[in-house]
Amino acid sequence: MQVVLEIVHTRTGYPLDMLDPGLDLEADLSIDSIKRVEIIGALADRIGLPQDPGGSAESAVEELSRIKTLRAIVDWITAHTTPQPAPHAHPHPTPEPPTPTPTPTPPPSLTRLRVETAPAPVPTPAPDPEALHGLRIGVVDDGQGLAGALSTALRAYGAAPQPLTEPEPGFDGIVDLTALRAGSEPVLPQLFPALRRTLTGGTPRLLLVTAPGTPAAGLHGFARSAALEFPGALVRAVDVHPKEAPEQIAAQLLAELCCDTSHSSVGYTPEGARTTRTPVPAPLPATEGTARPLGADSVVLLTGGARGITARTALALARTTGCHIELVGRTPEPDPAPDEFAQAQDRVALRAALIAAGLRTPAEIEAAASRILAGREVRATLSALTAAAASVRYHCADVTDERAVRAVVADVRERHGRLDGIVHGAGVLRDGLLADKQPADFTDVFTTKVSGARHLAAAAAEHGPVPAPRFLALFGSVAGVYGNRGQTDYAAANDALDGLAHTWAESFPGRVLSVDWGPWAAEAGGMVTPELERAYARRGIPLIDPAAGTAAFLAELSHGTDVQVVLMAAEPTGTAGTAETATAREDGGDE
Repeated sequence: MQVVLEIVHTRTGYPLDMLDPGLDLEADLSIDSIKRVEIIGALADRIGLPQDPGGSAESAVEELSRIKTLRAIVDWITAHTTPQPAPHAHPHPTPEPPTPTPTPTPPPSLTRLRVETAPAPVPTPAPDPEALHGLRIGVVDDGQGLAGALSTALRAYGAAPQPLTEPEPGFDGIVDLTALRAGSEPVLPQLFPALRRTLTGGTPRLLLVTAPGTPAAGLHGFARSAALEFPGALVRAVDVHPKEAPEQIAAQLLAELCCDTSHSSVGYTPEGARTTRTPVPAPLPATEGTARPLGADSVVLLTGGARGITARTALALARTTGCHIELVGRTPEPDPAPDEFAQAQDRVALRAALIAAGLRTPAEIEAAASRILAGREVRATLSALTAAAASVRYHCADVTDERAVRAVVADVRERHGRLDGIVHGAGVLRDGLLADKQPADFTDVFTTKVSGARHLAAAAAEHGPVPAPRFLALFGSVAGVYGNRGQTDYAAANDALDGLAHTWAESFPGRVLSVDWGPWAAEAGGMVTPELERAYARRGIPLIDPAAGTAAFLAELSHGTDVQVVLMAAEPTGTAGTAETATAREDGGDE
């Protein structure tokens, strides 16, 4: 326990007398999954852990990183191994040596991928009568007749179908037809609690059935991530053609229930061909004669734009065009004067300063540190923009509040007489495996992205006598394209953005663009923390250089025509872009 406390103290800045062994590492101490892996790795170096057959302790580190308290970590270690004698504990522990600074290398270039609108064909499985014989299959009714046709087909194969109103555990398989119900509301995030119970309850087969034009936004992203978390189960989203005969669709779903787990997202064309969407390399088209969409008199509104990569995007837009910048964020606009803890430059130092100022509980320390750091970032962004933009204004508003979004857009148009572009970059992370993910957290992550985008698109399209917006850009993530363990909510939200972009592109007055970003370097101020950046570096995973990222976005606005693009740092060998490569990149937040 003394060794564990020393490491946590050194890595977080919390004094030893505040590190109660029973505190929840994430809820009480804000030690996220990436920081936990780093702490457990340091612990493995100090005392040794049970090793895998190959000689590494990776399995033990992964299992320990999911444990919630220091006491439980120590209990696990003592139950699984005999640790070496710990070094003599000193009243004032010696800090661990800093991680050596790697030799600087040139930033990697970016790979641009286009998600093909014509999906790639994949082999169509044949139904196997023996595979389903005797199995209990829950069928969530669609109200359109497909559930009845599927149940009849299941009985013919010796299975025992049972009608359900929502997914639930206790079956050999679930076919969820919720998204096919006529006139229903979007199924996510409302369906998440039922899906969570179903998968964590041990259900070995789960099909999420969708169709074009149904309220299924995000189900494919959810399935891609859930399949990574449950590799022994069949978890798959299946697009079917709504005008196909129910009996034909039932046959397709029977085949999906029988086949392997190699694809977590597939679809069927009107001709019955089985397909999957695959990103392919796609350089920007020729740039000669292409007009830039913005000028010095243009007005661009950015959500989440006072922090993270959208703040950098705003600054790049201002420096390149001199345009007017309007920012929207949840963080209240800070006082222009520096805060009283200006000498504490990072979260560890700020914790120590707050403790010295009299704060004593981890919860209040973390809340204060987050508030101060957010205020600093907003203040720095506004200061930099003031020097570069024609004008800058900050709106404190929540993008999930439709009235607030409409009020901001109306205010911008009233003052400027125009709104030329919108960048929706607002987003939050609540990473965690399904077993630990709370419905409220899933909803917060999903609605910030998806409801925010809906509100912005609706307000932007109703432009009245002023010029229509030239573009609506949605900042997403490769987590939505490939899935990511611990990010079923974030992957679902970003997959939903991609789907909305393709739908809106047919009617929105300007260009609609969904950018699925790979992870940015921590210096961008986004969702890749320094700890996560070090984890990527150990695995040889390149990160997007901030200057290269903003340049790529500006080039996309000026010269691109695709609705959905994937932008990520290129592998040194030039092999970036495969599903395996991109999935490996996404251990945590990327925005």
